[in-house]
Amino acid sequence: MTAIYLALAYLLGAIPTGYLFARFVKGVDLRQVGSGNIGATNVLRAFGWGPGLAVLAADVAKGALVDGPLASWLSVAPGGWVAAAGGLTAVLGHDYTVFLGMRGGKGVATSCGVLLVLAPRSTLATLAVFAVIVRATRMVSAGSLAGALALPLFLWLLGERAAPAFCLSLLLAGLVWLKHIPNIRRMLAGTENTISFGKRRDEERDDERDGAPRDDERR
Repeated sequence: MTAIYLALAYLLGAIPTGYLFARFVKGVDLRQVGSGNIGATNVLRAFGWGPGLAVLAADVAKGALVDGPLASWLSVAPGGWVAAAGGLTAVLGHDYTVFLGMRGGKGVATSCGVLLVLAPRSTLATLAVFAVIVRATRMVSAGSLAGALALPLFLWLLGERAAPAFCLSLLLAGLVWLKHIPNIRRMLAGTENTISFGKRRDEERDDERDGAPRDDERR
């Protein structure tokens, strides 16, 4: 039963929601748009906040389903080592999806879904850190990296430090940092992509061509 659970966890995590949205709703290959990443951030930059948030919710749901309904259906002990392994497998499925030649996203949203089930208070606190950093820097990557560092600390401080969840948080944090190495290099070079909390990127470019001030010039 464990093998079936892990296999289904991988396949569920491997569903490339961002790619499927762009392909079937917008008629484009998301890998050829923007950063080329299939995650919600690239969807947001390319198509706006509505599609971006929808893909984000779908990616979070993948992780939550693995350690929630799927684990319950297969009688996997909640919060145990097998459940933690299923969560890790789901994130690996998202990051290295068999449906796209083992290329995928960065696993932040799916990790969030997994840990919302296993350690909800710590995950919500981590999301607050993520939101503050993203708002301050306009870089989703900065928020993701800060959240990855904060998560194990919150598990410890808030008493959700059961060994399976705590070990999983360390593994997922390391995986997030590994997948963000290109972003870290761009951040150090001062060339990392940012997001807008107002107009979409294509609208900002139109404004710049028309001589209108950008958001960062208005502040």
